[in-house]
Amino acid sequence: MRTKTRTAVLVVMTALITFSCAVKKYSVSPAFYTSGADLGLIMVTNDITTRRSGGSALGKAMIDYHKYDAPLKAVDPKLDPDKKFRRMYMSLFESKGKNIIQVDDQFDKDQFDKFTVADKSRKYFEYDIRPLKDKYNVDELMIVTVDYGLNQNYSGAFEAGKGGYSHVVSNIINLDDNSIIYKGETWGNGKLKSGWDTPPDYEYLREAIDAAINQAVEAEKTKY
Repeated sequence: MRTKTRTAVLVVMTALITFSCAVKKYSVSPAFYTSGADLGLIMVTNDITTRRSGGSALGKAMIDYHKYDAPLKAVDPKLDPDKKFRRMYMSLFESKGKNIIQVDDQFDKDQFDKFTVADKSRKYFEYDIRPLKDKYNVDELMIVTVDYGLNQNYSGAFEAGKGGYSHVVSNIINLDDNSIIYKGETWGNGKLKSGWDTPPDYEYLREAIDAAINQAVEAEKTKY
């Protein structure tokens, strides 16, 4: 029993370390803040979900993929990652003198053509979103995609641990030429302080996911 317990703890710790190591520090050029260009912000916040890591092919075949659907649905109304990230970005860029505009629109990459790269020496956004310059009346566009929910860690065919998670991918694109000004990602994780199965509110589950969101918000502040 002790061996199994130690194995489970080791798997959880490994997952948390992996999440933390995935958080890399980036910075944008000082000219980004002094150029006078207007920056639009679009948030793409996906539905709450369960993320699974580790495990064997046999283990994945045995997973009950709907086990946590009801608990996640119960806690979701008390979480608002979209609002937290949106407020943070607006406040952060405004404090640095950047003119940032909140764009209340949905972003669907499938509406755009693939971008044909002419200059291999520069990085460009995968899709040609230059038409959004006139649509939103901005010079640059920041697209932030947020995923959040419960992370399950597997060892072989068995669940070895779980906790809250948040994953953020952000891109800032120059709408004049579709070049990437900034691209980065951030992971956040939250520890379950006690058992998750505490209906009807599932408070410990909610706290773990909220902690993961807050950790990602704070990490994002250091990257611009």
